[in-house]
Amino acid sequence: MKKKTVFKSKRYTHLDIKKNHQKYKKLIESPEWIKSHGFYPFIHYIIKFNKYVYNKDTKTKEEKIKERDIFYSSHIDRFIYQYYGQITNDYYNRIAIDKGINKVATAYRNTLPGKCNIHFAREALEFIVKYESAFIFIGDFTGFFDNLDHEYLKEKLKQILKVDRLPHDHFSVLKNITNYTYIELEDIEKIKGKKSREMRRDLKYFNTQELRQFKKEYLKKNENSYGIPQGSSISSVYSNVYMIDFDKQMNDYVTSRKGLYRRYCDDLIIVIPMKEIDINKDIHIHHIEMIDKVKGTIPRLNLNMDKTEHFFYNKNSDRKLVNLNSNKDVINYLGFSFDGQVVKIRDKTLFKYYSRAYKKVKVVKKYKDEKEGNAVKKSLYRLYTHLGDKKSNKGYGNFITYARKSEKVFQESNYLENRINDQTKRHWQKIHKRLQDE
Repeated sequence: MKKKTVFKSKRYTHLDIKKNHQKYKKLIESPEWIKSHGFYPFIHYIIKFNKYVYNKDTKTKEEKIKERDIFYSSHIDRFIYQYYGQITNDYYNRIAIDKGINKVATAYRNTLPGKCNIHFAREALEFIVKYESAFIFIGDFTGFFDNLDHEYLKEKLKQILKVDRLPHDHFSVLKNITNYTYIELEDIEKIKGKKSREMRRDLKYFNTQELRQFKKEYLKKNENSYGIPQGSSISSVYSNVYMIDFDKQMNDYVTSRKGLYRRYCDDLIIVIPMKEIDINKDIHIHHIEMIDKVKGTIPRLNLNMDKTEHFFYNKNSDRKLVNLNSNKDVINYLGFSFDGQVVKIRDKTLFKYYSRAYKKVKVVKKYKDEKEGNAVKKSLYRLYTHLGDKKSNKGYGNFITYARKSEKVFQESNYLENRINDQTKRHWQKIHKRLQDE
């Protein structure tokens, strides 16, 4: 097996000092060292954001607060999880090819360079319109990472490694992902009397003695026999390993009916060619029952019924796409919406972008007569306009960068019409109008 590369260092404050990965490369590649390595606790915090949900009874959008748990590891542990994530991914890729499911899981793969959710969304939507008519199942799993069964994950890991007993180094990594310990960021802030942003330049949060004392009172542990921390690089790989049997069963069933099955982490789409007469006879119910049956063979796997939708696509109908559950005749998949003909970025994604941009505009106007004014304005342009290219945003670009890439990828399709450019082409004018309004 080819040697893996340890990824670049990152600048954030944790329980250990910021490390240069090159100095630890030999240790991380040593199974004996990994076997005896003492992993640090994760640091945990919660991201809260607004989510708009359609109320079927009142036929209005309601604002709800959604929370997401974030766990991030120490510098040295991050190197280890990345390194073993690559190794595990290679083993997963081999068994995925053997089982004929190499194209099924599209997230967290190291065999799909240059591809992202945009390309995977395009593939699925193109597959739909290539047929005269088709049944489409859209769904996701509830609390996916929070519910992965530890014993089942261990068995699947042994399966891909083709061993009866996990090697000591792999077991050590798995143990620290399943029986993980963590501390709350807010507890650190409480003890230090500072916000985390005020400690960004600190080498680490505590010295050795302080950390030992802090852990006695504030250390927490996952006592459940299920759940892994979302945020660790190897957690993503483990989630694909966990789903091997589900993916195999579903893919065999769907492809035997000339359909397509794809899973992007906890989001799945199934497309099966079907005539309208079959829909009228409820033949599609058999497919839904099969999905439920396969799901039942995997521990702690539950579909989110609020996000599960069934559609019928008919190329020759006036209503090309019909939602069989409700009156929302639009497929939302991997950040894009599709009405049977036109592809766009999801409305709620666009709404979130403009909301954040306008919030930043208010900050700019607040500081416009002060020294910080120019810096804040540059930040607005960098984060929310076409001026924020990859060079100015740490190699990632911004939402406009993403929208333009999406436009380009979908423009290359011979089957889909897209209006993504229409959604963002006036962003500069809209932001400047807000800046000028008093």
